[in-house]
Amino acid sequence: MQRLPGVSAGSLGLAESKYSIHQASLVWRAVEAAMGIVGPAKVALLASMLLWPGYLPAQSASPAGEVAAVVVWAFGTPQDRPRGGLFLGNPVFVQERLETVENGALHVELADGTQLRLGSASSVVIDNFVYAGQASAGAFLASVAAGVCRFVTGAVNEAHFVVTTPTASLVPRGTEFSVWVAADGTTTLWVQQGTVVATPKSGAAPAAVNGGEIVAIAAAGPIKLDAPRPAPDPGLRTTPEILRRKLRNNL
Repeated sequence: MQRLPGVSAGSLGLAESKYSIHQASLVWRAVEAAMGIVGPAKVALLASMLLWPGYLPAQSASPAGEVAAVVVWAFGTPQDRPRGGLFLGNPVFVQERLETVENGALHVELADGTQLRLGSASSVVIDNFVYAGQASAGAFLASVAAGVCRFVTGAVNEAHFVVTTPTASLVPRGTEFSVWVAADGTTTLWVQQGTVVATPKSGAAPAAVNGGEIVAIAAAGPIKLDAPRPAPDPGLRTTPEILRRKLRNNL
């Protein structure tokens, strides 16, 4: 794992909106660490991030993707709509909260090929997803509030792919990685393939986490290296067999 130099978002003196300037600065800090941007380029990068569609209310009801597999039971709560059950083939939308029950799992595939695999008792919101067949113009922003989710990146530009948790912002570089969020917000990151730049929200130094490495990020203090591997999730364990069965049925 490579530690990266810390950066500062500075004080902007602006009130927070639904997608706050504070949140924007945290995501900007993570992307800055991932891209190694310094000097005047910071201003341009922050401006571009504030113009991301993800920092504005969703303008389209078009689905971002669909449900590929469900284990036990899963729920979705779209923006301004009531919570309801999710089933195979159901659409999922931007700003929809996805939830699973104890021992459950939910596999979602987005239009660019990005995959979200929620494990047991998990909660994830797709804050933003923009993709029209051009990776350079795409964006993905998701927040993991509880439980575990495995992400497999698709065609969206890596610089615009961000996952946030209560204690960290994560920017992958073409990869597969799993994120666990404990009750106190502590985030465990396990990178299966590629690299993920992890930036603590506490202000501690960010770090590049490589394939096979596991780190833990608490609300305070530096990133903990060589963190223990989390116990296998009961929901995620059954997801591969569900997907194989679905593939066989489609042949």
